[in-house]
Amino acid sequence: MPEESKSEGEIENVRVVVRVRPMDKNELDSGSQNIIKTDKSNRCITVYKPNANSSEPPKVYFFDNVFDMSDPVSQQQQQQ
Repeated sequence: MPEESKSEGEIENVRVVVRVRPMDKNELDSGSQNIIKTDKSNRCITVYKPNANSSEPPKVYFFDNVFDMSDPVSQQQQQQ
């Protein structure tokens, strides 16, 4: 089947969105710590390495959009 022709200058985009979920009961009961901070205004997350020395910087990742634990989520997304 032939591919649909695109007009010149038309661009297809892929958007990458991340949602940081709340820790579940098992994670909380085992004393796990949250190592991810979200920055919705800058659309990034910062991942801290547990037990890292102070000279080791955290990793920062940027996305098209960032949702944290406080954002309402549809039932379908909760099941994924």
